[in-house]
Amino acid sequence: MKSLATIIACSLALAAPAAFAQSASAQSAVMGATTGLGDSHRFPTPAAAAAHCPGDTVVWSNGKDLTYQPANGQSGGFYACKMEADDAGFQPARN
Repeated sequence: MKSLATIIACSLALAAPAAFAQSASAQSAVMGATTGLGDSHRFPTPAAAAAHCPGDTVVWSNGKDLTYQPANGQSGGFYACKMEADDAGFQPARN
């Protein structure tokens, strides 16, 4: 039977990596999420994305090929924070 101290130490060890995650997507991955850039990290406007991640670059993606490009008022697709898109496996589009 495990002691209370062992249980607490294991719990802290499992929870600690989330504190070091750089973005919400990275933190979700640390916590076991497998969905990548989920709906809560996809925004209809550049302003909404910028409000979610002040200081990060806002990018646009159509979501079909896991690529993004700088946000320039595109229609369709979604806007996201670059760091979160990178963490979710998106790559810059090769134009």
